[in-house]
Amino acid sequence: MLTIAAAQGLTGLNPVTKENAWQEALFPLMWNGLVKVDRNERLEPDLAASWKADASQKVWTFTLRPGVKFSNGKALTAADVVSTIEYYKDPGTATQLKNNVAPIATVEPGSGDSVVFTLKKPNALFPSSIQMVKIVDTGALAAMDKDPAVTGPFKVKEYVPNDHLVLERNPGYFGTKPPLDGIKIVKAADSSSAVTALRAGDLDVLWSVPLSQVSSIENDPRLAVVRPAVIGQYVSWEVDTTSPPFDDPKARQALAYAIDQAANLKAAYFGQGIVSTTNNPLPRNSPDHGGALTDYTYDLDKAKALFAEAGITQGSTLTWWGVAGQYPEWNISGQILQASLKKIGINLQIENTDIAAWAAKFYPAGKKFPGMIIPNFQSFPADPANEFLFLLKGRCECNWNNAGFDALYEKALATADDAERRAIWHQMQEIVNRQVPIYVPLQFATLTAAKRTVTGLWVDGAGNPHLESAGFAG
Repeated sequence: MLTIAAAQGLTGLNPVTKENAWQEALFPLMWNGLVKVDRNERLEPDLAASWKADASQKVWTFTLRPGVKFSNGKALTAADVVSTIEYYKDPGTATQLKNNVAPIATVEPGSGDSVVFTLKKPNALFPSSIQMVKIVDTGALAAMDKDPAVTGPFKVKEYVPNDHLVLERNPGYFGTKPPLDGIKIVKAADSSSAVTALRAGDLDVLWSVPLSQVSSIENDPRLAVVRPAVIGQYVSWEVDTTSPPFDDPKARQALAYAIDQAANLKAAYFGQGIVSTTNNPLPRNSPDHGGALTDYTYDLDKAKALFAEAGITQGSTLTWWGVAGQYPEWNISGQILQASLKKIGINLQIENTDIAAWAAKFYPAGKKFPGMIIPNFQSFPADPANEFLFLLKGRCECNWNNAGFDALYEKALATADDAERRAIWHQMQEIVNRQVPIYVPLQFATLTAAKRTVTGLWVDGAGNPHLESAGFAG
């Protein structure tokens, strides 16, 4: 039995209506989609053995893997895929993946064990866009938080909401038998006590390691920090691009130059991340990173000049809208920015409030918050189709709307040739770089720590630990 902990609990098990990022750790253990990604973010078969598109890239046919059963004994059929997609698309279903299924016009059983998706517009990357969509037995939703019907390598043995979850090996799993006979997922009192428990040997794995503890854990010969191969998470600061002063691109560019990325990486994030001097959601090690991009390396002279052109002069005041008692890195970042802006005569008022009031100020998209800078972070599968989805019209709380960017996104999705599509991704990065709809000081990853005796553990680009093939050495 392997024990993994986090400083937050599992308040529900339904993958469709997941309530927090930690719940995604359950996905590869209990649930399957039609497709999945490997540790290098490459797409591979899951419940679908194969898939293909017609010449228009609008009709996609997925052939299901034969012999798959839910843990309640029910055989997986094309009808289950159809009903799951309908469940996601139902207006009454509170899911964070509405945008992922929105492009689907119809879904219906095909011939044999196939499922046919007809899309509203061409999309050469459709399989990637539904990698997070997990197939469930919609006829067994009432048992979801007690004894859910799953297709993954583990099933529920015991569950106490917001406290612990015990999983046992699923004997009917269609894939390779997992090395572990069980996994216990527990809620730690707080991050510090969780690190203490890991050092004491009471835990085998810890998710979301406090950044301040990473260095000491790496220096412990008994422990290791596990990082993703490609990062899909980034720090994002948002401003209202439809209200003064940040409705002016020059003001947004000025603020980009006023952000000391290196100081933020060192002081706020303890060196755990990759600086983004081009204000790019894609990390430099992404194969799709590129384009003619302006370097926004910290430069207060350029910031001051651009602020002046935008009408933000000495004595002007901006507001940093943070969260009290959580995300200490945000408060440090606010203080760094405050000190920088003070050097060029601009005041930054730091206001920290409870998380509900913080979110209510800017969420959902469409709200006005003039003169405010909102610290946040984003987490997506590490590819442009998912990363740039956030910046389409109506998605980002920054209220950015760029028709050219949106048109290029649709063009990229409809482009089957990888090289041609990459050139389009580069054009889109150039627009983001010039327009600065959001601020990306750095890319970072939610880190996982484990005993060195744990084998087979890996972390995906969104920071989720994968324990489906984990075991113990020896």
